[in-house]
Amino acid sequence: MSSISDWWKDYLETNAQKEALKKQMKQNLQENVDYIKLSLEHSYAVWSLSQKHQNILTKINQYFDGKASHALTNRFIENIIQLNEMDQVYKENYENVKLKRGFW
Repeated sequence: MSSISDWWKDYLETNAQKEALKKQMKQNLQENVDYIKLSLEHSYAVWSLSQKHQNILTKINQYFDGKASHALTNRFIENIIQLNEMDQVYKENYENVKLKRGFW
């Protein structure tokens, strides 16, 4: 009889540990989701930077000529492309976090 009771004790303890682990993992994941959401909301400034780059690009073309103008223009165009890529990554991450919210 004691072996059956030991088995039940082990079984119940194992299940309790599994549930505690699931709860802890869920809590950790939720904290990560909340942190990422806040991080994305506060670091997302692509649109205004892109517009500022456009203004700077116009001024470069007005005030510089030759190789300097060409190099600076290329650099700013590359930055704008990178910002657009960041914008796309942000939108994908935002949608992913938004979808995960309903998971819990």
